[in-house]
Amino acid sequence: MKKKLMVTVLAASLAFGLVACGNAAGGDAAPETPAESAEEAPAEEEAPAEEAAEPAAEEGKTLKVAYIPNSMSNEMNAYGYKIMEEHQGDYNMEVTAFDGQYDSQTETAAITNCIGQGYDALILCPSDINAVIPAVMQAKEAGIIVAMYSADLPEEYREYRDIFVGVDDTEAGKNAATAFIEQFPDGAKVIEVGGTAGTDAQIRRHDGFNSGLEGSGIEVLDYQATDSWSSNETMAITEDMIVKYGSDIQGIFCHWDGGATGCIEALKNAGIEGTYIVAIDGSRSGFDQVKDGTQNVCISQNVVNISLKALEVIRNAADGKDFEAENYVPLDIVTIDNVEELPYPEW
Repeated sequence: MKKKLMVTVLAASLAFGLVACGNAAGGDAAPETPAESAEEAPAEEEAPAEEAAEPAAEEGKTLKVAYIPNSMSNEMNAYGYKIMEEHQGDYNMEVTAFDGQYDSQTETAAITNCIGQGYDALILCPSDINAVIPAVMQAKEAGIIVAMYSADLPEEYREYRDIFVGVDDTEAGKNAATAFIEQFPDGAKVIEVGGTAGTDAQIRRHDGFNSGLEGSGIEVLDYQATDSWSSNETMAITEDMIVKYGSDIQGIFCHWDGGATGCIEALKNAGIEGTYIVAIDGSRSGFDQVKDGTQNVCISQNVVNISLKALEVIRNAADGKDFEAENYVPLDIVTIDNVEELPYPEW
């Protein structure tokens, strides 16, 4: 099926205002584009909190679904959409992607536009989980099924989403801590290089890692998150930390495989070998780096299973069937011992 990729930017802000973005995501912010008009969704009375929400569509109806990731330039997001496109017919859906361009205003505008266009469901993976909350609340009030994909809302706002599908990023961070503890039972000094500051994955992976290290002999010398999911940034951060800590660095935890590529390059340029490296995601770069010995552990999430689960649960919700609000897809721990046995990722 021909890919439908739409980028919609609205000039008007939501009537009740946007939550301020504490950490703007990325150096890849989208250029400004002319505003496009969209019909406003008709106002609806808010159902009492104790009543179950009405199904977004009658059973069997073709669902109009919007996929709004932080950026379609992110290979994981693009691959997730490919899977949704390939299988949308199995769930009687039409899935359209809107490129968030790593810009919370663009993502918010896309949500608002989809409300006006009468979409039945939204699949959201925002660059800033706080900035989209007002738009998510508006979508919920309009009766749209809201599914969070790989990034969840803060706990106090989860009543405004119907579904979460993804991995447990807190658990992924704990798995990274376990890898270091097992490698260095007598303790070690490591650094942590984070994903985009303020994103759900960055926050949870950081918190999980540090809670997992409690009571161990692993000391985190330094931690710095990036402004965007950029391997150039992780290389620069690692270079700075090498200057600061030198040979004291025994290991590096990077929040994602592509970022670990930058860390590995910084070590190579400095002539440093033998640093123990752990990263999360399960992308091609992670598998390749495990195979060539430059990355020791890849904590892998299965994008195919996450994407199909999102479609399945949305279909059940729309048809008024029972469904789980929180759907965690298991992680794989990839090492040199099993990397050849696991399916090679396509992203």
